[in-house]
Amino acid sequence: MINISKPLFTLLCCGIIASCGKPPVGPPTVQPNLLMVTFDTLRADHLGAYGSEAGLTPNFDALAAQSVMFENAYAVSSTTGPSHLTMFSGLYPNEHGVLKNAVEVSDDVVTISEHLRDNGYNTAAFVSSYVLTAQFGLSQGFDEFDEDFNLKRRRSGSYTIEAASDWIAGQPNDKPWCVWVHLMDPHKPYVQPTEYLEPYITPDLIGNDLDKASYNGAVAYTDSVLPGLMAAISAQEASAGTLMAITADHGELFGEHGHFGHGRDLFEDAVRAPLLLKHLSLEPQRIDTTVGLVDFAPTILELLKMPPMQDISGISLALMIPDSTQRVSRPVFMQRRIFDEQGVKELFDETGVNVAGPQWAVIADGYKLTVAPEANEESLFNLAVDPGENNDLTVSDKDTLLKMRKVLSEILDSQTLRVRSTDLSPEVLQNLEQLGYAK
Repeated sequence: MINISKPLFTLLCCGIIASCGKPPVGPPTVQPNLLMVTFDTLRADHLGAYGSEAGLTPNFDALAAQSVMFENAYAVSSTTGPSHLTMFSGLYPNEHGVLKNAVEVSDDVVTISEHLRDNGYNTAAFVSSYVLTAQFGLSQGFDEFDEDFNLKRRRSGSYTIEAASDWIAGQPNDKPWCVWVHLMDPHKPYVQPTEYLEPYITPDLIGNDLDKASYNGAVAYTDSVLPGLMAAISAQEASAGTLMAITADHGELFGEHGHFGHGRDLFEDAVRAPLLLKHLSLEPQRIDTTVGLVDFAPTILELLKMPPMQDISGISLALMIPDSTQRVSRPVFMQRRIFDEQGVKELFDETGVNVAGPQWAVIADGYKLTVAPEANEESLFNLAVDPGENNDLTVSDKDTLLKMRKVLSEILDSQTLRVRSTDLSPEVLQNLEQLGYAK
């Protein structure tokens, strides 16, 4: 008797049941569809495929086993808006100008959705957070942009999946489609159904310990909604298949290095992200090369055999997929969001963390340099032997420090700064504060 694991069995059953419905009829397109899934605030180390033993994500883990999985991928920022626009534009935050949440995207920044729409794709997005709503510009390039929230300023994953699945089911087979699904559930406040939170919460938990336990339940809930989306994909029966690109915008800190939440720093748990690519033409494998999510869009376009986007900083990682020994190795750059003067003061008074001015980080040859010039802060870690960033080498390894400073300087010098107003209206500020964001 063949033993099929429960999560894989669930995914298979959903696909079989869904395929019994009547799919749209038409001459099948030869161009693959595209599904992009971005999880908000999902730490890679809470996923079984990335080493967690907590058993929170059986459905994600089953997908990872069938995918090309990048073990060391990094978001460009630990803030939702800048991170997403970098993924979709192939530009660094300085280049696209969105340096914090709720800054409107410039019309002349081209996104992957615009590129695909202009090359014959039907496009739709289903987002779950106020900071990604159409008023801030990430709707560029989408024929349909769904932000019909069931909660204040956000939407639960099951509702987002249902809306996206309905749209997919209505697509004709003679034209390719691109769908972006954004899932907010791992982000505070934790408002998941009780049955997902109760297994992790005990009456004695308070403060950060309660947050950590609730986060586990939120991650488990997010994982539970994935089979519904996989069912919608299976029901399409597209002969060219659907390329799935699955990642996260950033992680979360629960007291590591004395920091909490996200957006204020570039520590590993705040910026390391999962990255899966799945298509019937791709052989499942793990790739351990360090990569940045600035390469997300150009990699997808090459895998779809579409024309590349022009004048971007991202590059395609597709060369590594048929042969992981063909490493696309280059420094990975990250940048913290900016804070206004009042936000800097409030955060320092509340937490003792100085977020004045920019903070940048770069990973190269296994080392990570983080620099915040205005705060007069600098750190250097050898991630190969110190992944927890506990042993600062700025004093003991001056040669590597000087080398890494040069790498960072060259990256910054290569970027063309796009200036966008970062002044936000009182209404926008109030909504952001209700979601826990500082100014």
